[in-house]
Amino acid sequence: MSSILCHIGNPRSAKPESLQAYGKLREQLITGDWTYLSEHDFIRKVTLEGCPFYQCLFTRDLMELGQEKLCWRKQQFIGMDFDAVDVSVYEMVSRYSQLGLKPLFSYNSFSHDPNSGLHNYRLVWRVTDSLNDSYDETHAAIKKMRELSGGLADKNACSVSRLWQGTRSGVTTYDSCAPSLDVKNLCW
Repeated sequence: MSSILCHIGNPRSAKPESLQAYGKLREQLITGDWTYLSEHDFIRKVTLEGCPFYQCLFTRDLMELGQEKLCWRKQQFIGMDFDAVDVSVYEMVSRYSQLGLKPLFSYNSFSHDPNSGLHNYRLVWRVTDSLNDSYDETHAAIKKMRELSGGLADKNACSVSRLWQGTRSGVTTYDSCAPSLDVKNLCW
């Protein structure tokens, strides 16, 4: 079983309700210590306890100064956010899997309402463990992953340093053998 070094927050039952609350949460996570968890514990915290997490590691909090590239250290995950789409999480996992890009796990977001007929979910991939990937290469890889969704993934959720909200609805799909994404191969 693999382990994950990450910025992860405390359990939540809903996403923050204001920009100010998001700012406080962001600051708390970035300025806190990195956490080292087993893959299963990380996924449990995200999908059952509603813990927010960053898909990258930061070395310090300079984000409010617009110096995101200076504080970004490396990418741990690439996530895609799907809001109010008519394609189910299972169909989207299948689409990516046919391209050889099976996600590590997926989950329905706090906004998901099964009675609406639309789907709100997240897909999350591990990234190869490389300190040589640049911020710009990682951003290009995330944009490529969005393109591969057929444009269904949220275009506003393509930030390298995005804060992701967890859920309490449980994991939807999980594959411990899913390959890690190679940023350099994706960005070109």
